[in-house]
Amino acid sequence: MPKPITILVEGESDRAAVVSLAPRLGVDLEAEQITVTVIGGAGNFGRAIPDAVAQGHRVGGLYDEAEERFVAGALNRQEGEDLTRQGFFACRPDLELELVRAIGAVEMTPLLEAHGDLATFRNFQDQPKYREADVLEQLRRFIGANGARKAKYAALMAEAVDFGSVPEPLEGLVNWVWSA
Repeated sequence: MPKPITILVEGESDRAAVVSLAPRLGVDLEAEQITVTVIGGAGNFGRAIPDAVAQGHRVGGLYDEAEERFVAGALNRQEGEDLTRQGFFACRPDLELELVRAIGAVEMTPLLEAHGDLATFRNFQDQPKYREADVLEQLRRFIGANGARKAKYAALMAEAVDFGSVPEPLEGLVNWVWSA
């Protein structure tokens, strides 16, 4: 019998994206004994990885590229090493922008409109701090500015992304799960 798998993620939005995308990619998390665990920030990888391994689990996960030092340290690797063979995939710079880029600014407009957030986003774009920013960065900041919105849109974007455009870290994680 294969080992259970624990996928470690920094926050609820990361979990929402993985849980929403998995069935679309043919992964039945429950049937395959895969748990997606929120660790409450990258600084907790050093505790969460050994805990899951001690329970006999195969461990992988997602992290924001700025937090690589925590994952590398927990895996006894150097920052800058390829951590994908250990099942850990960097989001550049974070999962929100990975998903926004994969969907595209044009396709994000109807998604925001369908969920009642387009007018709020337009007001956000007009704030002096964000006026000059690229629209993808505006979308990333808007989605990430509110915890509930961040988790909501992570799930919605994971459900909306075209199969051919699934962000590399999510695709890598799914492939790693299947390589067991």
